[in-house]
Amino acid sequence: MPKVSVIIVSYNVRGFLENLLASLRRALEGITSEIIIVDNSSDDDTIDFVRRDFPEVNLIENRTNVGFGKANNQAVKAATGEYLLLINPDSIVEESTVKEMLAFYSQYPDAGAAGCKILNADGTLQKACRRSFPTPWVALTKILGLSALFPKSKLFGRYNLTYLNPEEVHEVDAISGSFMFIPRKNFQEAGGFDEDYFMYGEDIDLCFRIKQAGYKVYYNPKTSVIHFKGESTRRSNINRTFEFYRAMSIFVGKRYGANSFLSRLLRLAILLNRQSQAFFALLKNISPVIVDFAVSVAAMFIGEFLRTHKIYAIPSYGRPYFYMAPGLVLVLFGIGLGIYGENKFSFRLSFLTTLLTFLLFSSLTYFFKQFAFSRFIVLIASLIMILVIPGWRLIYQLKNSVGTPRHPVFGRRTIVVGMDEKAVELIKKIRGKISMGYDIVGIISEDAPGETRVLGIKVLGTLADLPKVVRERKIDDVVFASGKISYSQVLQAVASVKSPAVNFKLVPDTMDVIIGKTYVDGLADVPFVDIDYNINRTRSRVVKRFFDVLFALIGMIVLSPVVLLRKDSAVRRVFRKLPDVLDGKWSAVGRSEYYPQGSDEIFGKMGITGVVQLNRGQSLSPEEVDKLYIYYARNQSIWLDIEIIAKSFLQLIKRPLSLS
Repeated sequence: MPKVSVIIVSYNVRGFLENLLASLRRALEGITSEIIIVDNSSDDDTIDFVRRDFPEVNLIENRTNVGFGKANNQAVKAATGEYLLLINPDSIVEESTVKEMLAFYSQYPDAGAAGCKILNADGTLQKACRRSFPTPWVALTKILGLSALFPKSKLFGRYNLTYLNPEEVHEVDAISGSFMFIPRKNFQEAGGFDEDYFMYGEDIDLCFRIKQAGYKVYYNPKTSVIHFKGESTRRSNINRTFEFYRAMSIFVGKRYGANSFLSRLLRLAILLNRQSQAFFALLKNISPVIVDFAVSVAAMFIGEFLRTHKIYAIPSYGRPYFYMAPGLVLVLFGIGLGIYGENKFSFRLSFLTTLLTFLLFSSLTYFFKQFAFSRFIVLIASLIMILVIPGWRLIYQLKNSVGTPRHPVFGRRTIVVGMDEKAVELIKKIRGKISMGYDIVGIISEDAPGETRVLGIKVLGTLADLPKVVRERKIDDVVFASGKISYSQVLQAVASVKSPAVNFKLVPDTMDVIIGKTYVDGLADVPFVDIDYNINRTRSRVVKRFFDVLFALIGMIVLSPVVLLRKDSAVRRVFRKLPDVLDGKWSAVGRSEYYPQGSDEIFGKMGITGVVQLNRGQSLSPEEVDKLYIYYARNQSIWLDIEIIAKSFLQLIKRPLSLS
């Protein structure tokens, strides 16, 4: 009979599941065990993946999503182990986790169920790993937000027991179902999970019945797991907040009566939650319209004031049209171009919308003489709108890009942990997929580094230096790639940084994905197939040629005094290439003369700068160069060219290297 039965309920988290199974292989070494996976009708390739790569797993396939509790009960019926480890698929365990939990039961024979320290992906403690039962007072403090306002108070902080020391063993009311280590006989004696709960609440309910049976529930901080919380629900249409309150309402109804004051209060909370979500969803959808219209009206007022030094100075017959028409036309153009739908935060479309509005109204002032007084005002207002309307969208994108993928050129500052063959292969794959937006600025060694650079990338230190490197280098992403680093070391490293601004990511043994706290990046090789590249389209060629001429003319004007005043070789090299750009022999953005493979017909002309030139400080292989050229040819646009030029300019300021 197996000592431990590991039970996993999976739903559309194939990448995360792969990493969990890899970590469990290490954690279960030397322990007789079995792994049972219940798949709740995933629509990714979870089923095929498990059958192919983990044939030893007992896989149960559900045709529908039956919920967390019911799926676990299915698995327990098939389990034969003395102990059950119920764990979420979007988790990673230490090598010692299972052994530590088994040892814990020998020290605490009165334990009916036990959990461990559960960390978020940023290294902070996941509060749900130890909780109190939602008694009337505890539930009220949670609903009113008092538990969040006073987390260290024994009076108000009882829901998540935030006043307890997370480094000490504690008896608690309940532990999280994302990691629950429990003797199988205790689970069966308590009746298993209550299937009235779809998700949330079934773990608290089970712990309640375990304690009713005379056992204790413990929190054990001697081992840790990382839990990428909410991945399954993020990939579904499940309303997590609604399900949370619904679960609490079910629990209270079962324990304190369906018509109790607390039950009624929870039903009211569910109703308010539904109404508030509907209101905020409506507000979110129409807020761009309101903001754009308000900006247009304000811009017209500002233009009028700058022209006349007064407000309402224009003729009365023109006021309704003057103040309202630009905003209405702007909104109509925006609806037509789709910036109030899925693309409501698009910088490019909002810029085009504003430009079209300006062109229309500036033209109308010439056709309708009674509005000739407003030409200057329309010009000033349009300039304000062109700056503000796309500008607030750009600010929104930058603000919400923290912790999320991905920007093609201004990539997220990334360090790779590892110097072995696996890490080197990962770096090569990342370079070949520039669209993923990883800007590798350094490497962290598993131990004392023997080299100062790998593939041209600087080695910044060892794992012990990680917190300092992350802080000083303003790192966005830390990718653990080395096969020499244990999961225990990964968890310790994550815990040592403890920064919500940093994404910690793991690469499974298959090297097919990078797993982060909110997404999985595919790393499959870019296929070399015939593709209709953007750069070869007639429209793209015309626009690019126009931009090159404009770039060359502006560059000659701007750089002429710089070349005369400074002996900067990089600036001089750029200046000398501008006539070639003007003649059409070169392009502002294109291939590098140091990596001449390819042809003008396929990948475009040689360029003063380009995606390869941006990576000249690294040792690029011919294959990596080809992939970068393919990326640029496929995605070339005027906006991408501007981004590349901007980053090249920043590099030129930081260190005056040749841009070719």
